[in-house]
Amino acid sequence: MFAPAFWYAPRPGLAAMALWPWAVAYAGAARLHGRLRARRAYYAGVPVISVGNLVVGGAGKTPVVQWLAAHYAAQGHQVAVLSRGYGSQATYPQQVNPHTHSAAQVGDEPLALARALAGHAVVVWVGRNRPAVARRAEQSGATLLILDDGFQRRDVARSCDILVLNGLSPWGNGLPLPAGPLREPLSARRRAHFAIVINEPAPTGKPRPTLPYYGLPAYRLTTRLAPASVAALRGKPLLAFAGLAHPDKFMRSLAAEGLILAAAIAFPDHHPYSAANLTYLRQRAAESKATLVTTSKDAARLPPNFAQVAELELTGAQQTDILTEIDEYLAAV
Repeated sequence: MFAPAFWYAPRPGLAAMALWPWAVAYAGAARLHGRLRARRAYYAGVPVISVGNLVVGGAGKTPVVQWLAAHYAAQGHQVAVLSRGYGSQATYPQQVNPHTHSAAQVGDEPLALARALAGHAVVVWVGRNRPAVARRAEQSGATLLILDDGFQRRDVARSCDILVLNGLSPWGNGLPLPAGPLREPLSARRRAHFAIVINEPAPTGKPRPTLPYYGLPAYRLTTRLAPASVAALRGKPLLAFAGLAHPDKFMRSLAAEGLILAAAIAFPDHHPYSAANLTYLRQRAAESKATLVTTSKDAARLPPNFAQVAELELTGAQQTDILTEIDEYLAAV
């Protein structure tokens, strides 16, 4: 499904307030569930970094996970990325093979991460029971665990807890599901050691508030298309498509590079592309004489070489500061 527009209104409207009783119930259940998990948390014998968010999808945590995994692998760690694998068939701990697994088997995000990190000392694991996955990764020689989408998964203790925020709308309307996009009450942000704000707009005239994220320490990074991806697409009319929580962000990133968008087609997040979808996209591309282009996450759900992939990368002057702070938490383990 697409996220309802009222979730991201500046303030709660009539639709959100009508759902307020369910939001209160959901928030209470989420808080209780998290506390129960935390009481039985598994403490790994190696450092653990958690990367997660408070909202449903679209914050930018996957690029952060990929960046951190590549960095610590280059520092000599045997890195294991642990994921639930949204929509996957994996019940027990399973190592993702970027060459043989499908998105249906292990989930689109874990598969995309495994493909992107194939040249590094990084293994991606999936499974429903996160503590069991952590144990299996340790047994296989991992010296550092990264919890992908780990903020709510409090059944594994973490050395460093990072909250990733979408700079365009960090909290939406500030309400829990189903009245807003929050997975937990906003007060849960206090569990994080710090936040990474992705693609925050530059201030226009007004100075940036001293505490823009309700007192949560925050660093700022931006995403951009990798130069190699841009070079491969430049000068061609493009038919861009994506099945993301916020597909418009992908379209804007293409336009920001001055690429030629003949058409842009949005699908729901984690959309399972059918044969009819593929035929439609091919026909639209032929009509526009355009090249199909999509995201790495979507490519994981598509046949090989169906479309060109526009890879994202993180950039920003505060990358070194983030790594320094993380290292301080890891050194305390």
